Amino acid sequence: MSQRKNVPQIPGGHLLRGRDRLFNQARLALERSGPRPFVVVGGAPGVGRTAFVDALVAAIDAERTVHVVRGDPDLSAVSLGALAPVLSALPAGGESNAIVEFHRAVNRPEAVVVVDDAEHLDLTTLGVLEQVARAGVAAMVVARATKPAADGQNLPAARLIRHASIQIELPSLGRADACAMVKDRLGTSIGAAAADEMVRLASGSTRTLSELIEASVGICDLADDSGAWNERWPAVSEGLIASLPANPLVASPPVLDVVTLLAVVGELPVEQAGTSGVSERGAQRAEAAGFVVARVRDGRAWVELAHPLYRSVLLPTVSDYAQDGFRAAGIDMLDGYPEHRVRRALLQLKVGHALAPQPLIDLAHRELSERRYTTAITLGEHASRAAGADAALRAAGEYVAAQALSQIGRAREASEHFAAAWAAVNSEGEVADRTFIAALAQAEGNHLAFRELRPDVAVSRGESVLHRLDERDRALLESDLAKWRLMSGQGIPLGVEQLALLGPVETPGDLNLLIMTATLQTMGGNLTLAGEAVARGLAECDRFREVLPNARDLLELSEVLVLSFTSRFTEARTAARRNLARAERSNPSARGIWKVVLAIIELHGGSPARAWKLITEGRRDLVWCDIAGLLPTADALSAAVAARTGRFAIARSWLDQLAAAEIVDPKAEVYAALARAWVSAASGRPGFAIRSMGPALHKAVDGGHLYLAALVAYEAVRIEPVVGATVMLPHLLAARHAFPLAESHARAVIARYDVLPIAKELAEAGLLGPAIDAARWAADNSNGDLVRASLAHRLADSWTVRAGVAMSNRRSAQPRVTPLTDREWQLACGAAAHRTSAELASEFGISVRTVDNHLARIYRKLGITGRRELSAELSELRLDGSYEGYGVDAAASGNK
Repeated sequence: MSQRKNVPQIPGGHLLRGRDRLFNQARLALERSGPRPFVVVGGAPGVGRTAFVDALVAAIDAERTVHVVRGDPDLSAVSLGALAPVLSALPAGGESNAIVEFHRAVNRPEAVVVVDDAEHLDLTTLGVLEQVARAGVAAMVVARATKPAADGQNLPAARLIRHASIQIELPSLGRADACAMVKDRLGTSIGAAAADEMVRLASGSTRTLSELIEASVGICDLADDSGAWNERWPAVSEGLIASLPANPLVASPPVLDVVTLLAVVGELPVEQAGTSGVSERGAQRAEAAGFVVARVRDGRAWVELAHPLYRSVLLPTVSDYAQDGFRAAGIDMLDGYPEHRVRRALLQLKVGHALAPQPLIDLAHRELSERRYTTAITLGEHASRAAGADAALRAAGEYVAAQALSQIGRAREASEHFAAAWAAVNSEGEVADRTFIAALAQAEGNHLAFRELRPDVAVSRGESVLHRLDERDRALLESDLAKWRLMSGQGIPLGVEQLALLGPVETPGDLNLLIMTATLQTMGGNLTLAGEAVARGLAECDRFREVLPNARDLLELSEVLVLSFTSRFTEARTAARRNLARAERSNPSARGIWKVVLAIIELHGGSPARAWKLITEGRRDLVWCDIAGLLPTADALSAAVAARTGRFAIARSWLDQLAAAEIVDPKAEVYAALARAWVSAASGRPGFAIRSMGPALHKAVDGGHLYLAALVAYEAVRIEPVVGATVMLPHLLAARHAFPLAESHARAVIARYDVLPIAKELAEAGLLGPAIDAARWAADNSNGDLVRASLAHRLADSWTVRAGVAMSNRRSAQPRVTPLTDREWQLACGAAAHRTSAELASEFGISVRTVDNHLARIYRKLGITGRRELSAELSELRLDGSYEGYGVDAAASGNK
């Protein structure tokens, strides 16, 4: 037999994302000998069943014959309509009819019958396929929509699928997998914001996402986050329209008018008691057709489009003149609804209505505080243009636009708007508002100091306007100047006394300094000072949401790190999960950060298997939106977690891509060194592995990352307690106030004291991973004291259950590894399911001798003696193994 593909792919070379486990389950079932399997693939419409089936077809051996039958709703009333293409491809059989030849062709052990969209098959074709299923000679794969059709079209298909032996239900793709799918197809031609928008427009449908990707090939501005696609998505094709729940272009005129109005304007109220709104009759008909959804709010019905792509489909059909007419109608309907003031103002600006600049500035400040930066920029720019000869209003509009641009990292454009604001202020001369001058100087200084990292320029700009301020405003600016001087090296290093001298938080600069203090002290300074800065910053950050809307996220990150670096991992994990849940709801750009932080916590204090899931998802999020520069660290961390969980091929693949000299970030370097150490330790060189971590740890300490270096150094004690404790004790001593338990553990190991009390303290602190390792080592070094060894094992087992991870190996203090290849894993699962070597040889097309040689090598790798221990061993390894999609249970179920 030919070699199977390890990574599922669909025709065209694209990866099948998010389906690895289910794909392996279906593929391995089709490879099984004995009674032929009947696999049913279900899922909601649009979930990607066709792509899944196509990938299965591509993975089937060339030696096997595949017959593909595809249902067609247009032919569902035609007898043998779906089967006709297959019948026409069969060779002529003389006097035999086509159905007889079809049965002869498919009722063979090497044949595979694949049916897609079974709910659209005609009754005759269903009857023929049911006969094939009853015969049980050919393998079958049937894909059908889980949700029954409204006319009961799925009921006849139910007779066919009742013969199924394996049921596979495809879930919708997660956001990370959907983004990875976009990246696979479009590569660097699409930016992060456009990719997120594409996933949003797909609305959970894999088919729609695939059509969006195909329609987007060749569009040039998708890599520009501020491109024209922000206003109207340009990629619309016939296939994309066909993938939608309904086609709005063929709607009746009253319905089309309602849907077009909503596409241009957005959510609108329904007419009621003579008030202006969408036609009640038209809205009801549009809702019945599935184009809109209605909601009741404050006693009034509101309607909006039922699918986000309806807008993109309809807008190209509406002329600019007609769009202005729709906008004018929408403006009237939104009149009197305060919560829609911003949207109504934007509609008025598009139509060309003249608006007073001051209300636009007020709305822009509100949008900035809510982190809706694009809207704030638009309103601010319009306000500055509408101000005309009024220099004060023009400066205010430029000021708010500059603030929004600074927050989203468009530093060059922000600097241009700050310069325009200063030009307007200077044109007023001595009559300029002095309070506004102080606020503008503070905002630009913070932009220069904290966004462009040029505090010296901030100092010179601030000092140049001091003479224009009165005493109160000069005092506020002087407070910020003191902070910028500290940053530029003109002041003393930050300390507890310096923080106390700051006084209350009265300006954005005060809050920025607290953020910077928390960040720097968390890395390698005074954790008490960092905690105080975090507490003070969190209490005041909501006051400056208009200027520093991301302040809370940065302070909460420092808070979690302080909890981690003071060994309060349980509290740190809880806080990080809470922040991740909040980011999922309101700030998607921070999801990657919190997943990486959680992965670090799980790696050092909990479950490496959970850390692997988190770092995999977190890295995908950071690929699209890395607002904190964490992607290199996430890459190295993923290699370390991969090596820790036995995925050595993945770890080596990452390490081989970069030489040590190419890793600039000290955080990334320490985790790369940890990954190399785990790989070396697994090959039987724990002493060399531990000593090789030294240069990276020293470099991290020199770069100010004292606590992270100590945290990674403690992993060396888990690799090999004696060597690790001896070599890494200096690093643990340097951070003894942060990790007192780590120091005690290392000293106990070196002095040959009983480490079981230390293990109990580690478990009480939530460090279950180190506690389990310490208890296992105590049991292995009990000097013949069986009672103490038994107690240590019982404690380790109970902590393992609490951690929710697989039981660790009692026979070795070396790290748990799973160095099985794909084929070895399959053979091991088959042997664990009590199949004989002859049965395995027949199934995989190899000799009995080869099977026995493979099994002998598996036993040596896992440190066991034979088949009797194999089932339990594989059960332990499944969570931490490289092949989580197919374990002993899958092998056993396949042997029934």
